[in-house]
Amino acid sequence: MTEQAQWLHSQIETLASQQVHFTDRAFWLALDKLVTEQDQRNSQLQGEVDGRSWRPDRW
Repeated sequence: MTEQAQWLHSQIETLASQQVHFTDRAFWLALDKLVTEQDQRNSQLQGEVDGRSWRPDRW
């Protein structure tokens, strides 16, 4: 997880813990899951770009 994603994760956790309504808390937890998935996809895409740059047959 990148430094930015970790920071965002901690901010979202703080906001989620402050919510009194279930729906508000569920929103923040879903957003946290989305951030985690996007960070993972970003990492995978960076790996794909690196892999393609080293394999001319995949250009």
